[in-house]
Amino acid sequence: MRSLKRCTFGTILVGTLAVVALAQTSQAARFPNLYRVTLDAAPSPIGRAAAVELAMSKILVRVTGTREAAVDPRLEPLLQNADRYVVLFGSNLEGRSVVGFSSSLLNQTLTSLSSPIWGRERPLTLLWIAVDDGQGGRAILSANERQADANASMETLLGEIRQEVLAVADERGLPIAFPRLVDLEDPNALSFVDVWSGSEDRILSASSQYRPDAVLVARVRPISSGNDVTWLLLQDDSRRAVASGSIREAVDAVADLYAAEFSTSGDRASVRMTVLDVDTFADYGRVMRYLEGLPIVGTVDVESLDRGVLTLHANARGDALTVGRVLGLGGVLSPDQLPSGDDTAGPLVFRITGQR
Repeated sequence: MRSLKRCTFGTILVGTLAVVALAQTSQAARFPNLYRVTLDAAPSPIGRAAAVELAMSKILVRVTGTREAAVDPRLEPLLQNADRYVVLFGSNLEGRSVVGFSSSLLNQTLTSLSSPIWGRERPLTLLWIAVDDGQGGRAILSANERQADANASMETLLGEIRQEVLAVADERGLPIAFPRLVDLEDPNALSFVDVWSGSEDRILSASSQYRPDAVLVARVRPISSGNDVTWLLLQDDSRRAVASGSIREAVDAVADLYAAEFSTSGDRASVRMTVLDVDTFADYGRVMRYLEGLPIVGTVDVESLDRGVLTLHANARGDALTVGRVLGLGGVLSPDQLPSGDDTAGPLVFRITGQR
């Protein structure tokens, strides 16, 4: 796991991201079905237009990273002509409507409208949520639906918190992970007290096996008006202090923060970059496949490969700093030097990393 900077309990908020899948070999996650949304209602030929427009409004929030995307006047044509972008309209096993849109066509239109686009590669956040029900029950929320040491009321409370986190994270397209129950049952595992007290060294040590981009720790206690929630964010970037009064606000806030950092806009432009430690043909192929598979990258031209140093020009969307941050998400390239200060067009230097 990356070196994570520490924040303190209190005014910090941050948190999450929606696929409960654990990253074992990379430090980010590719959000699945980013351009597909499931609605509550069953599909109906009569209500198709309304369903497609609603689905488009949800997709715009996910893909642009902007909560207000559905009411942005610039994006009104997408809502009015939503059916033009549909590639799937049907139902799932539960009878709920499923609507899928063309990613290439939608991104092309968003680019022409100078709207930000937040790609599939997104930071993975691990959540340690300690819950005290106020009646003697204490537990850490795990990835498992049922927890053997929780009574019925605690199971209900944990289930409600889990569903709230997952629902909002899915709305925003945020990959998240919860700790596995088997890890919590290990005698040497992180304890409830460790999480509740914000024991950073133990939390970071227990988190390393999940390889997250950030770790969000929460203390949750039910009160008469809902849940009293306090957050601790451990992340290697700058501190992110965001006021939050609920779990939903926390998820939305972290989505806003990541979208601001990783979304790109505008036409593609040439970005020069250097990749170090490219020592074999397999390394070279891995770097090229990765770059050519990213939506923000168009063509990639190699300038030279000399003694493990690969120099190339990528036709990418966004300034060099944002491009550098996005390229560092996939577990293939680790940023060695990115632009700093106001110099958003400075040099990009990476090292090949991950599985070699």
